[in-house]
Amino acid sequence: MSVVKPAIRHPALIAYLAGANNYTWLHFRNGEKKMLAKPISYLETQLTEFIRVHKTALVNPACVEKLQQPPRQRMAGSVQLEGGIVLPVSRRRWREVATALQPYLSPDGEVTAVAAPEPEKVVEPPITPLKSAESPATPTRTVLLATEDSNTQSIKWALESRWPQYVLHTSVQSSHLPRVLSLLSADELPTLIILDARTSTLERLNTLQQLKEDEQFGQIPIVMLVPPIDDAITDSYRRRANSVISIPDSQTPLGLTIERISQFWLRTAALPVAL
Repeated sequence: MSVVKPAIRHPALIAYLAGANNYTWLHFRNGEKKMLAKPISYLETQLTEFIRVHKTALVNPACVEKLQQPPRQRMAGSVQLEGGIVLPVSRRRWREVATALQPYLSPDGEVTAVAAPEPEKVVEPPITPLKSAESPATPTRTVLLATEDSNTQSIKWALESRWPQYVLHTSVQSSHLPRVLSLLSADELPTLIILDARTSTLERLNTLQQLKEDEQFGQIPIVMLVPPIDDAITDSYRRRANSVISIPDSQTPLGLTIERISQFWLRTAALPVAL
């Protein structure tokens, strides 16, 4: 089942989208992120009120606080979003973006107040900006879970309520992870990766191998969830999984397993502050 429509069902909750090849990060106004296996050009057709400010960025105009003109010719301008996030406006899109934001601009170039609904709690599953114009807050550490389980939202709430210093990002596919992680800075990399290999076993094993063969990503602890098959367990350790958990029953609640993993890796084990 597609996770795209549930993720964009409440566009007022989204601050901006950042494209990464054929994948897109959705950045929500509450600070959460979710990755979708769709190019930003596709999502632009679904979020018609959003404004394309750059080939890799699509913004919610209700979140724009300031439009900054290019400082010199042949330089990019910028938009500042709520929370101090600054995104570039490409030179060839400048006129189009300025026109689209004109209804919200005051004479000094600041964006006037935009009536927008207050963020609401999302009950369905909704995963690189420039540096903030303000002093950045202490970065939140992240856990990445690749699974086809449909109950990820309750798992997210459970993990983040017990370990509030962590944010859980989920993804259905995993083959793109090495490429997507390569776009992140060191302090944005996940602290822990969990690959649910009960389905898509070969894909998860290949992802594990690619990550562990990388000098930087190989330091990230990776936990494999596998069916009770000797080959899956052996292959996981052969490809340098840090931990392998065999789940004998497909009906076993994933949330309980994730809680036990988190209890060890987030509370007991010593993890690096930055990779």
